Amino acid sequence: MIIKRNYYLVLLISLFLGFCAVLSLDAAASRPIQDKSQQQYSNLWDRVRNGFALALPLDTKTIRRIEQSYTQNPAAFERMLAGGERYLFYIVDEVERRGMPMEIALIPFVESAYNPLIKSGSQTAGLWQFIPQTGKTMGLAQNVWYDDRRDIVASTQAALDYLQYLHDKFDNWKLAIAAYNVGEGVVSKVLAKSLHKGKSVNFYELGLPSEVRYYVFKLMAVKDIIANAKKFGIQLRSMPNRPYFDQVQIHEHIDISLVTHLANISPTEFSALNPAYNRYVIKVLDQPRTLLLPTDKKENFVRNLETYQDPQFSWRLYHVRKGEKIKDIAARHGTTVKQLQTINGIARNKNPVLGQKILVPKVEVTNLANNSAPNRKHSGNKQQSDIHVVKKGDTLYHIAKRYGTTIDQIKLWNNSDENLSIGQKLVIVKG
Repeated sequence: MIIKRNYYLVLLISLFLGFCAVLSLDAAASRPIQDKSQQQYSNLWDRVRNGFALALPLDTKTIRRIEQSYTQNPAAFERMLAGGERYLFYIVDEVERRGMPMEIALIPFVESAYNPLIKSGSQTAGLWQFIPQTGKTMGLAQNVWYDDRRDIVASTQAALDYLQYLHDKFDNWKLAIAAYNVGEGVVSKVLAKSLHKGKSVNFYELGLPSEVRYYVFKLMAVKDIIANAKKFGIQLRSMPNRPYFDQVQIHEHIDISLVTHLANISPTEFSALNPAYNRYVIKVLDQPRTLLLPTDKKENFVRNLETYQDPQFSWRLYHVRKGEKIKDIAARHGTTVKQLQTINGIARNKNPVLGQKILVPKVEVTNLANNSAPNRKHSGNKQQSDIHVVKKGDTLYHIAKRYGTTIDQIKLWNNSDENLSIGQKLVIVKG
């Protein structure tokens, strides 16, 4: 019995070790396959074609009409696809990593022509054209400083999460794509109605609204043209099968102009890669912000930022007071009307309204403190002021205690109720 038990024990151990070895070999084998999918193609479009998985319908009249509308002006079609050069590798990589059909990577073409700054009357925004509520549901922040529906990485992750959820719900990629366009409620109702009547649930035979069917047909038409570019007389510009950008985390507020200076990139390039920012400032609120920089610029930017000693943030939010005109605000903050209009998108000959939040330069001159000091008109004494530059660890309580004043008084002098930021300059009135 002991010999027999030992025999079974040895057999079980052998089987277990063999199973582990197979898993190890399988894991080792999967890594080269994953790498190979990125390395075997020099042209990204070849990798895209290889990932297509959705079949065209038998009746392709509508798709042919859409294809014809594109191929009648091949240069325009090629330009729209070329607009995705900065973003497509990242999107393709994520789609492939999640095991999704590569047609998903073409949705931004249909939605925005790969233009994250495109404006829509329906309040949608970004490459993936999220409406505000869906964006919030998917965790995309939208505030005065930034709109993450336009953030390349955040919006792509949110869109793919949403599409995966829709696919899990409908178990059909075409229905998931249709629901992405029109909403899951509409698709669910149509599907339930078809099932109740015992009809087919094939996408092409469902009674979906015509605009939804057209949306999916349009995506399939774009896929067909890319898959058979030569047949359609389309010359797709070769795209390198490598990352266009790298990600950098920012932990402190910083002027966008300083980012472009330290990274040695143009404002246009910055906006194309970081279209989420509504102001001239990157404001770090609850968590670090992620910036995208061209791959060949990241290292220099990080090195330059580490050695940069001056304040990184030269603007703050100002709440417009009752009766204030833009010329008054400009004079109060030592700037020009034109600069305030440009930075805040205020139309010429227009004034901001009560309570509106606008960006103004941080206080830098002492006569500003004199102008804002209470009861100055009734005082015969000439008031002087200090400028306190906020350092790491500073709080309003400690600053007020240091200068023998109050927190409320500091807020009044600086017209601010914001949290402090390193490098911020506060006016402290003396006397």
